[in-house]
Amino acid sequence: MTITPNTAASTVPERGVTDWFRPVLTLILLVLAAWWLFEVSMRIGTAPTRDTAGTTVVDEYQRAKDILLVVLPLTATALGYWFGAQGKASAENKAAKADEKANQATAALTAVVATSREPELLNHARTKYPEAFGL
Repeated sequence: MTITPNTAASTVPERGVTDWFRPVLTLILLVLAAWWLFEVSMRIGTAPTRDTAGTTVVDEYQRAKDILLVVLPLTATALGYWFGAQGKASAENKAAKADEKANQATAALTAVVATSREPELLNHARTKYPEAFGL
């Protein structure tokens, strides 16, 4: 009986467009958030514009703050996605390396069993150590 290694699982996933797209998008959002924080800080001391009746017509600080309330969650989402995706890629690489090591060990076991002079060696090992064979 021979053991065949799993060659399909040992391939490392190919990297594509997301390798450069995610960092560029994250950088753009961070620059946008930083720029808007600067804009808001420049308008903190600006008094609202009022008409002749005393009604506020334009409050630049309030407008800038409202836009910041939209930009900051987008930035936080982009950063969360970026760090989450990096952890996933690292886990996938570790899993691919573990599969490759398992395939090498399986190939070594197959070579040892194939060169044995005792034809029932694998069956003896299976009955003596069933947990090693997943039984």
